[in-house]
Parts: sequence; structure tokens; C-alpha cells
Amino acid sequence: MQERLQKIISQAGIASRRHAEELITSGKVKVAGKIVRELGSKADPAKDKIEVNGKLIKIQKIVYLMMNKPRRYMTTRNDPAKRKTVFDLLPANLKNVVWPIGRLDFNTEGLLIFTNDGELTQTLAHPSREHEKEYEVLIDKEVSEGRLEKLRGGMDLDGKKTAPATVHVDGKRIHITIREGRNRQVRRMFSAFGYSIRSLKRVRVGKLRIGTLPLGEYKLIDKKDII
Repeated sequence: MQERLQKIISQAGIASRRHAEELITSGKVKVAGKIVRELGSKADPAKDKIEVNGKLIKIQKIVYLMMNKPRRYMTTRNDPAKRKTVFDLLPANLKNVVWPIGRLDFNTEGLLIFTNDGELTQTLAHPSREHEKEYEVLIDKEVSEGRLEKLRGGMDLDGKKTAPATVHVDGKRIHITIREGRNRQVRRMFSAFGYSIRSLKRVRVGKLRIGTLPLGEYKLIDKKDII
């Protein structure tokens, strides 16, 4: 089936759709050995030889899966310190096919999405998209009302104010939903107020919830489950 070239390139994980358009118009894309510069151009990824910057695109079946990441696993393929990684939890036939969208740090558990869909990766990972990410946080003491207001309304982090967050409190257990993805943001927000985090778990990304998926397990899902 024929599809627009920029969509094929994006889904192959080579570039975002916008960057793919730039590659096409700058003459970096060939179909059947011929340079294609028109943005409306189409190709059949199952039949046509498509090259980007002289390299042949390998088209694979698009896969989506969710994992309940345990603590003390790195969100990377290889770790120089030889710690366990999330790829150790995947079967051999998927390890070299998918990649994680975003990261969870070593001591954070919960929802991690994997795919080989470059377009979805760009959509979820780009800060301007503001996809919701919900975390369950257990801290060492209850949060004061004043600090709750700062969490909800935005607080200074590295000289830049955080976007407003949705916060629900049940004693020392807090559910916080953020719409940006700064490095270790939730941990740093609570640490800035002097709280010690006992556990941190991501329970939702967009409309996808971790649900009852056991810790350390994964399951295949559909794109419509995510966005």
C-alpha cells in the first residue's frame, strides 16, 4: 500500500515527519534509485527501495507494548556498570526491534512504553505536546497546604518555573500529574521542599494506565490505547 514518503521515513524511526519533509525537499531521499523532492510523493514500503542519505530503509511491522518497570533497572540497552536494564525483561525477538519512549530513572517503577514507531515517539517525547504523565508518590511526611499550592501552581526548578500540576493527596501518598518532562522532575520537585521519597511509580501516560500489569511484566497493546 502506498503512503506518503515523510510518513514512511518517520515510522522507520529515522526522523520526525517535519525533518523527513526537509530531507525530501533537500534531495536526500531516493525511491527506486531516483531522487524525490516532491512532498506529495508516495511509495510502497513493502515493494519500493527507499533510501535516506544513501542508506536503505528497513521497514518492520510496527509494535507497541507497555511494561511495568521494576526499581533498580536502567532504561537503556546497555549499562557500563553492568546493572540490569529494561531490555533484560523483553524476549529476544523484541529486544532489537523496539525502544522506550522516554525514561524512568533507576529507582522509579511503573509504566514504560516501547515501540518502533518513530512518529509516535516524536509525538509523545516532544515537550510542546504536553502529554499527561501521572505518578504515585509516597513521601516521608505530609505536605503542607502552602507547598501543595506551589506544586499545583508551578514552582522554581533550576531557575525556571514548572508548568501547573494536578495534585491529589491521601496522607503521605500523593498522585501528581505533570505535562512536561524535565529530567527527574517529580523527584526534584519534592526534594526541593525537603521531602524524602519512599517510592515513586508512574501509573499513567496519556490515556494509558498501568492497571493490574504485574511488576516486571510487559504486554502488547495498540496505538489507540496510548493516544
